[in-house]
Amino acid sequence: MSSVNHESAEQANGKGHDEAAFGASKLGRKDHWNSVYDREINNFKETGDIGEVWFGEDTASKMVSWVCSNIDDPSARILDVGCGNGHLLLELSEEGYTNLVGTDYSAQAIELAQSIAQSRQAEITYVEQDFLDAQDVARVAGDDGFDVVLDKGTYDAICLKPKDTQAESVDQTAIEAYPVSVVGSLKDSGVFLITS
Repeated sequence: MSSVNHESAEQANGKGHDEAAFGASKLGRKDHWNSVYDREINNFKETGDIGEVWFGEDTASKMVSWVCSNIDDPSARILDVGCGNGHLLLELSEEGYTNLVGTDYSAQAIELAQSIAQSRQAEITYVEQDFLDAQDVARVAGDDGFDVVLDKGTYDAICLKPKDTQAESVDQTAIEAYPVSVVGSLKDSGVFLITS
């Protein structure tokens, strides 16, 4: 079983740093993302536009390039956490990877990603998942876990998640659950690639 380097996790969680540097934001709220993806679903239906590519095409291209250079097996199990519109996995599908899973806590994001993949005849699995819930992580990872876990901005959103709907401070429990969920998703020999 993999383990988390708790010192690194604590540093990533901001312990020992000025916690006021990051306050809660709408970018950490599920209702915000549901609204965003409702709009993007309508835009896709009307215009075929897949929507925003978070962190831009260049960042996605760098992640795809890294996977192509380091993961030789096209059937490697690859998970994109917080997949949004599924753009990253579409790019990997075009490169010949065949065992692709995208998860998001927004049902609307999953609906959009599925619609886009279907329109491009890409065989990608998209699943609604609460990545901070250990049982949901185990459900998606299954007995085998993933060879690769990708994150393009999800950890950022988690770090901005409010404690509750009215809170201005972030939910430290969510931040602390994230590295545990990454480890729970990976095979022992798995690779985690994040851009933030």
